[in-house]
Amino acid sequence: MKYVTFGVLLLLAAFASCQAVRRLDKPKRVKPASTCGIRKIRTQPLIVGGRTATVGAWPWNVAVYYTKNNGQKRDFRCGGTLISPEYVLTTASCARYATGKPAGSVRVVLGLHSLTEMSSNAREIFVKEAFIHEEYVHGENMYDVALLQLNTSVNYTNYIQPACLPGADDKIERFDNMLGTIVGWGNVETGMLADELQSAAVPVISFMDCLKSDRDFFSANIYSGMYCAGLTNGTAPCFGDAGGGMFFADRGVWTLRGIVSFTDRSGTAIGSCNTRQYFGLVNVAHFMPWIQGVIGQFQATDATAREDRSQQF
Repeated sequence: MKYVTFGVLLLLAAFASCQAVRRLDKPKRVKPASTCGIRKIRTQPLIVGGRTATVGAWPWNVAVYYTKNNGQKRDFRCGGTLISPEYVLTTASCARYATGKPAGSVRVVLGLHSLTEMSSNAREIFVKEAFIHEEYVHGENMYDVALLQLNTSVNYTNYIQPACLPGADDKIERFDNMLGTIVGWGNVETGMLADELQSAAVPVISFMDCLKSDRDFFSANIYSGMYCAGLTNGTAPCFGDAGGGMFFADRGVWTLRGIVSFTDRSGTAIGSCNTRQYFGLVNVAHFMPWIQGVIGQFQATDATAREDRSQQF
């Protein structure tokens, strides 16, 4: 994720101060079995713009790795968000590698801060199965959503927590011009992955403003299942950030409302990512029926399997 200069930080601060403060009444969230979206580690106030995240600030953020040679070689590929003890929400483009591959080919690391140092706070878990939206087409941006089912349930800690999910009828348009936070280890100015987790505050862009910025590009990619965000000033996600979330806080509770999906790759200077253009995100609320359907279907299947096993004894 690209850093911004001090001058840009001032512009961003001015942007934020000009926006009318809007408190959302009765936010609609879908909570897992335990409390979601609550940080357990005290953090410093968020600085508007790109920065290195505080350790423990994003306990629901997940790193997704592809492995080779029976796990001897491991490559970071994308991000994801923990939404329950057994499921990570990410993009279909990130999850597709897990389909049809041997067990352990894809792994997630929870509670991770540095890509080069596995701390005692982190935990690695195999992906049991990937569920990709049935209408997703590889190479396209629509329906770019997937669930990763973990091989074992994760135990929550101060550094590993689930994010809250929005309600299916919670319109993203309510957040137009409001700042949310994106997080990830994507490419920075050097064209290399960030060593430490990065965060940046960016606004949701209205559908019409998004189209006006580049009608040919966004008219083919933005619909009710996707939305725009960004600042067009050099603060943008890049390779490695896909699959990571865009989060909004209300009264200290963080909700996942977007999944970083795509950027315009034309006319760019940094790793083929256009840092001067808005970027596209999966609208999580739009896909809540699908998410709940997948999880509900396989929870029911697991329950039936356990019942069948118990009747054999």
